Amino acid sequence: MLTDPLYNYSITLLVILITGGTALLLSRQRIQAYRASRLLTLLLLSVLLQAVLPLVKAPIAQSLMDGLLLAIAPLFLLHLRSLLGDWLSKGRDGYHFTAFAVWSVVSLFPAQGAVHQTSWYALFPELFMLTYLGGSYLYLQGRVESLVQIRSRIPMGKIRWAKISLILLGLFALCRAAADVLTIQAAAESHPLFFALAQGMTVLVAIGLAGIGLTLERPVVPVDLQEEAFLLLIADRSDPEPEDIRENATLFKTLDATMQSEKYFFDDDLRLNQLAELMHQPPLAISRAIHHVGGQTFFDYVNGYRALSAQVLIDDPEKQLTLDEVHRASNIESRMVFNTTFKRLTGSAPTAYYKLNNGATD
Repeated sequence: MLTDPLYNYSITLLVILITGGTALLLSRQRIQAYRASRLLTLLLLSVLLQAVLPLVKAPIAQSLMDGLLLAIAPLFLLHLRSLLGDWLSKGRDGYHFTAFAVWSVVSLFPAQGAVHQTSWYALFPELFMLTYLGGSYLYLQGRVESLVQIRSRIPMGKIRWAKISLILLGLFALCRAAADVLTIQAAAESHPLFFALAQGMTVLVAIGLAGIGLTLERPVVPVDLQEEAFLLLIADRSDPEPEDIRENATLFKTLDATMQSEKYFFDDDLRLNQLAELMHQPPLAISRAIHHVGGQTFFDYVNGYRALSAQVLIDDPEKQLTLDEVHRASNIESRMVFNTTFKRLTGSAPTAYYKLNNGATD
């Protein structure tokens, strides 16, 4: 069944609808102004081509499919970097596509196709892709752990979809690699099965990338050099000692009182350096107070206040807001962060708490 032409055409049609539709929606939205969205659009179109090329009977189609793997992996990494506030430049980051450029040139030689089908050289695109995906995962984990120390708005919903997409892209590359190994070893009967599985994985990859694009969260505002230097400074920060807690207790108490009175957390993109300036303290002192005394990251600390403000709105019988309105009023952009933070502080999910206090759903 997996090698049926109808299956192949169905897979291609699904991928075209998902990737093409998402790319079209992104192009019509204001969010397209973000570089992360433009990179995601290119990524979606690359996956679309990856699904269409198996239907092309020309000998060069296989080489183009492999070449696309050399472009998809770097595109995904650059999209993650742009999503998480890294500065990108054409000159500095163009080297990521060196392998794609070389492969494209080599593919123009007539004899390349025959060599490709009969040597282990065929595995290079898949191994390249798996290596890049591994690096992308490590980058994603480390970057998020750093950003929660200095930013109160991080697109956690998009990040969740990005992790799903990473796994699916890895499975896709493994299926393609298995198909190539069997082809090299002349196991002709097994090759179509793995190749068809790889085609099927493109649908799931398309869904994962569409999830990133359709989650209504903005990319992180680019991290400036001062913030990057601060992240390096606290990179190896250990758990606080008792004397650390005592030293920072007074500042934390002052910070708490000021946050409650001035409500700085209503700035939906409040950053550590901004709060430090408002408190007339160095960023390191504010960070230490939150970490040593509060036992939290800056991200959790600020969003905790936002979630508690949402609880107040739900408890107010005169407001009569829907849960969606409460979420927007809390200034937590990510619904995922809103739900997890609210439950962490109140012990109940927002929906359950809202039902209990209002007797109806939003």
